Amino acid sequence: MQFLSFYLTPENKAVLPTDRLAEVFSLEPSHVTPIPDMPAGVMGVCNWRSQVLWLVDLAYLLGIGSLFSQDLDYQKYTIVVVRNKSKVLGLAVKELGNMMGYDRSQIQPPPKIAMPQMQVLTLCLKGQIINPNGENMLILDANPIMEFLAKHRHQ
Repeated sequence: MQFLSFYLTPENKAVLPTDRLAEVFSLEPSHVTPIPDMPAGVMGVCNWRSQVLWLVDLAYLLGIGSLFSQDLDYQKYTIVVVRNKSKVLGLAVKELGNMMGYDRSQIQPPPKIAMPQMQVLTLCLKGQIINPNGENMLILDANPIMEFLAKHRHQ
């Protein structure tokens, strides 16, 4: 299986399977249009290939931090665009990593999560992998993230 790795926070690294990835790009913060009355973690929208692309702070949504709480001044956001059928979503992450290949036998069960603020992480966490540097990386599935946001967009 092929994965794209990235940092959610300086301490938390995660991967997404590449079969749902549409594109990765950098975006200046001034190109994000905030939308009022959206759930926390929804950064706003941007123009992506002449479409409206919703952008979320993935670390915030997963309950493990926030791009804005890391005392970093972002000149550009790193956006990972994921696709589920005809729907797309932009996931803002701290820093992009590498493309990595792993056998299914290397995937370990996900860690147990008991914190209620990590509800979305519990939904989309599919396992974990230890990379060659000994770093533990969370394996995420983007589909539950998109489904969660669709259900909670108007709350």
